[in-house]
Parts: sequence; structure tokens; C-alpha cells
Amino acid sequence: MRSLVAFLLGLILGGLGMLFLPDPRRDELNAEVRKQTEALQTQVHQFGDQLKTLTLPKPEEKASPSPTSSPAQ
Repeated sequence: MRSLVAFLLGLILGGLGMLFLPDPRRDELNAEVRKQTEALQTQVHQFGDQLKTLTLPKPEEKASPSPTSSPAQ
């Protein structure tokens, strides 16, 4: 619940800040956020491509289905 309130408060403060910031500074912030968003999108696409080519090892027939623990000494 606190995180939701903090998120909403951040949105409200961010919106108010954008209303009262001078236009050049607002444009700088928009450009910076756009660069960061594009970089994040590129990383997400690369991660998706890695997941597409990922091959999981097949379980062996003789392997036990659950890990066994060694007895404590």
C-alpha cells in the first residue's frame, strides 16, 4: 500500500513539476528520458533475442526428480 501511495505521489509531483518547469529544461528532461527509454528498449529486445535462442538442458533419465540433501554431521 505504501508503494502505491509513493508511486501516485511521485506521479503527482512529477506532473506538477512539468507544469511549472521552464520550457527549455522540460525539453532537456524529455530528451534525456527518451534516450534512456530507447536504451532500455534495446536491452529488452536483446534479452528477448537471447531467450529465443536459449536451449534448456534435457533432464537425464537416471537423475532424481528432486535434489537430495546430504545428512548433517
